[in-house]
This record gives sequence, C-alpha cells and structure tokens, in this order.
Amino acid sequence: MKKIIKIIALILILTACSSQGKVKNPATQEYKAGTGNIQGNVDVEKYLKIDQRFDIGADKNGMAVFKDPHEAYQALTEKYSDGISLIQKEFDLEDLSETSYEDYKTYGWQVETGSPEEQNQAKFISGFFDIYENSFE
Repeated sequence: MKKIIKIIALILILTACSSQGKVKNPATQEYKAGTGNIQGNVDVEKYLKIDQRFDIGADKNGMAVFKDPHEAYQALTEKYSDGISLIQKEFDLEDLSETSYEDYKTYGWQVETGSPEEQNQAKFISGFFDIYENSFE
C-alpha cells in the first residue's frame, strides 16, 4: 500500500512539474536599453523595486525576459491578486495559469471597474505578461 501511495505521489509531482511552460528563450545577457541588440525600453529598476523575483534580463535576440519566469509568475500571483481577480471578474475569464494568460495580458489595460489600486494592478499585469511571454515564444 505504501508503495502505491509513493508511486501516486511521484506521478503527481512529475505532472505538476511538467505543467509549467518550458522556457524557450532564457535570459542570456543583461537588459540595458539602447545597448547591443537590446530591443525596447523596459524599466528594469521599476520591476526590481517591486520584487527581486521580477529580475529582467534579455534573451539572445535582445528581447526582455524574466531571468526566472516561473518565480516571476509566482511573485505576480502573490502581489497582484486583486488585479488578477478584477480582470477575471470584469471579463468573465477562466482562472489564470502560467500557460493560460493571454486574455489577462489583453484585458488588463482595459479594466473600467474596481478601485484605482486594482486598476493599476491590472495594468501592471498586462505589462508583466508582455515580458513574460517572451520566454515562451
């Protein structure tokens, strides 16, 4: 019986690990706008002031990516739950996940209800996923 429980636990752990998106474009260089092949103008310090897990680097093509996108996602869900709930409620969306975030990226900028703080969170969420998706495309 104990063997069966251990096997089931192992299967569940492996399933959970594989449900995270595989990073296709990892950070391979520092992100410094206007240098080298860096694209865009992301305020890296703004993100770092919020949480160290929002540390941004650049992929080989110079696109902004989170150095650890899974940790960055975790920080987002911890710190921006009110904004996530607002977007979900206002646009009747499914639950947010690491692999199902496109609608949150699209609609976060468009919220019209909620408190000013919730609206600011929703806008941040859209910007976050604009960077986050670069790791997986």
